[in-house]
Amino acid sequence: MKLPTDIIEGKQKFTMVGFLADRADIVIAKSNQMMLRITPCTDYPDSIDPTNLPPKINVFVSHNSLYYEDDESDDEESRIDSAYREFQNKWFVSTPNFAYNEDRQRLFVTAYDAHVTARNSEFDLNTIKLIEFPIYESTHEHNRPITQYEFEKALIAGKVVGNNPLWPSNANDVPRGIIWRNTTTSMSLYTNIQSQTNTPTGFSYASDNRSFQRVALGFDDSEWQENFIEFEGIPIAYVPSDVFLKYEKQAASFTPEKSDANDDTLVVQSIQNTRKPIDAPSEASTDKADVSSSIRSRTTTSDKQGSFIMDFQRQTQQMGLHYDLRDLINFHTAMESDGLVILSGLSGTGKSQLVRAYAKALGLIIGDSQSSQSSKKLCFVPVRPFWADDSDLLGYADMVNNVYRPGDSGLVDTLVSANEHKDQLFIVVFDEMNLARVEHYFSQFLSVLEMPLSSRYIRLYNSQLKTRLYNSQQYPDHIAIRDNVLFVGTVNTDESTFQFSDKVLDRSNVISLHILPFNKEYKVADETAISSEQGELTTSEYRALGNQDDKKPLTQKEKSLLWDLHVTLNEEDRNLGIGWRIVHQIDSFVRNLPEIDDGVSRGEAIDLQLVQRILTKVRGSQEQLHDLLGTGKEPGKLIQVLDKYTDISTFEQSRLLLTQKTQELTLYGFTM
Repeated sequence: MKLPTDIIEGKQKFTMVGFLADRADIVIAKSNQMMLRITPCTDYPDSIDPTNLPPKINVFVSHNSLYYEDDESDDEESRIDSAYREFQNKWFVSTPNFAYNEDRQRLFVTAYDAHVTARNSEFDLNTIKLIEFPIYESTHEHNRPITQYEFEKALIAGKVVGNNPLWPSNANDVPRGIIWRNTTTSMSLYTNIQSQTNTPTGFSYASDNRSFQRVALGFDDSEWQENFIEFEGIPIAYVPSDVFLKYEKQAASFTPEKSDANDDTLVVQSIQNTRKPIDAPSEASTDKADVSSSIRSRTTTSDKQGSFIMDFQRQTQQMGLHYDLRDLINFHTAMESDGLVILSGLSGTGKSQLVRAYAKALGLIIGDSQSSQSSKKLCFVPVRPFWADDSDLLGYADMVNNVYRPGDSGLVDTLVSANEHKDQLFIVVFDEMNLARVEHYFSQFLSVLEMPLSSRYIRLYNSQLKTRLYNSQQYPDHIAIRDNVLFVGTVNTDESTFQFSDKVLDRSNVISLHILPFNKEYKVADETAISSEQGELTTSEYRALGNQDDKKPLTQKEKSLLWDLHVTLNEEDRNLGIGWRIVHQIDSFVRNLPEIDDGVSRGEAIDLQLVQRILTKVRGSQEQLHDLLGTGKEPGKLIQVLDKYTDISTFEQSRLLLTQKTQELTLYGFTM
């Protein structure tokens, strides 16, 4: 066999997605390295004849960032069994590398940059075929569309809509569709694309008589959202062909149109709310003008985000609780930004009550009701010190009586209910969550929360046991974790608790609540001042509160600050630094930040995120941290970095925390 003319050796400029079909596809090579033979479920580009290629892609475990450690000292069968358990329910994405061996006259396809994400076990691997689409979204690159309106104008005019370095540039490799994404759950699919042109500045597309078609996809399009596959850092989406065909039929002609409310927002669809709008004040609330006047005077009725914060503060006041307004804004913004929110502080500072007030503001519970319906939507899970793995939390399959026994916490029932009611919000609170080691009993959730929404599944028991358990219909073998479930933890810091590992801190916003002065008089809101007509917020309404300022992602200067902090931390300790996950989540926090006068400014938000996401991991001995923290008289390297970016923020909270850690080093020789 000679090298086919359509094959160019080396690393290709496209991606392939596949899966590990069988245990026999795991091979231990002569070099003792483990190799996985991945079965592709996306097509090669049209410019390449697939009959010239081997049927599977070789992935060497040691050459890729698969977050799996192969113990080469173990026997082969044990190594293969372990790898199969790890990868049998994963998707693989890679950029193929073509290599031709003249001696053997064979063409090899190998991947050296493979990534994995969880795979929904309900996919039929015998028939599945994935369709891939390039993703475009708001960017601040020169002469690129910032809004969906600008994107559509450029698309119809045949102008460059953006660059996608992982999409094949050959004119024959026309996508079945392209995606413009506003948020994680709000995007539009464009079809009827006849040709593509790739220039040094990016891609443009053409359609017969410019007759592109569009279908808007939101949170309610559950089939699309559940089957939408995406890998971090790769601007390409993958969807099963049958799902694509269903939505392709719904696509229709369109005209780019700006909304009346905001010239930068495209009118995609009008959502009619059956409940009273959140920004419409009730008669009771207008009679109580003195309650939360500090917020009301600063927000307009059109500002739903600000109106919600106002109602949230009224709820805390009515419950006799007193919090700094900035803490309420910080907590709400962190909750909107996904991940795990951890409330830290002295015992008795009202951490659990704050979550209850938040649930009341969302309409999840009314008054002091403790009905079963209310408790399912606000699930408090008291953590036990003896919890060692997730079976203590989730339960187990009792094979003596052939029944699944959920944990006593009620968490599984809450998650099942959340799956049945996708547009209803649920809050899960892990009370005193550091009484046991979080990374042990919460391990599945830590992995799931960093995955794309379509891949978030918690496994309750082995799927092979499903037919043997009497209550498997009530409790399926796996449960999807959707974005209608919000996770909160409360922690105390004393000798009876465990420290958080970096794995937990990487996925969490750790918020320390401020205690207000005891000797100050505080107003208590009358219960009638809080509108009961407002009703319960749905998931889509809650998600619509945030992302109001998509045009303000992290700036280059702010990213430079994060990079300088990363370099400074990493030079001192290779285990310290800032990963892409944290950068994306800080960006999400800043985008969701409510704009309220005397609230939290952008600079203060950046400062809070440094404290809550990065500086929490700065801990250790004086020998380790001396250069980073300094001596008190001489500023450490971290303070020196902050001093370079005073035009971004004063970094008041970061400086206070670093000063505290420096004092701990001086007094105790270490900091926690």
